[in-house]
Amino acid sequence: MKIKKFFRGLIFKKYDEFALEMGFQDWTAAYYNTFFIFRIPEDAQWNATELPNRSWAVWNDEGQPPYSFQVFTTWEEAILFLRNLFEQENYEDHDWEPEGFEPGENVFIKPPDKNKKDEWNFS
Repeated sequence: MKIKKFFRGLIFKKYDEFALEMGFQDWTAAYYNTFFIFRIPEDAQWNATELPNRSWAVWNDEGQPPYSFQVFTTWEEAILFLRNLFEQENYEDHDWEPEGFEPGENVFIKPPDKNKKDEWNFS
């Protein structure tokens, strides 16, 4: 059990470092502002995080944290970048599932809603 806690601590430390790079105190605060956008087959994904200054960081979780990210001034710029990337890579339509929206809602006209965010459990 101690080994599991040790590795979990290492992993979350790296996520905390990533969160600090984006301007948050820790990963919990960054996570609260992060939305899943689309899946990268087999086991990675692209995300968008609203930063404390109200701009948007886009990043994928390939590899190990801290991840590199690109910042956009507005949600519209961020989501258009991600959609273009999605289409360039020819991913399957079912992999595009922006979080924070109702089914059928236009994701390009307003930012995602935190009240519509799926919950992850860190315990």
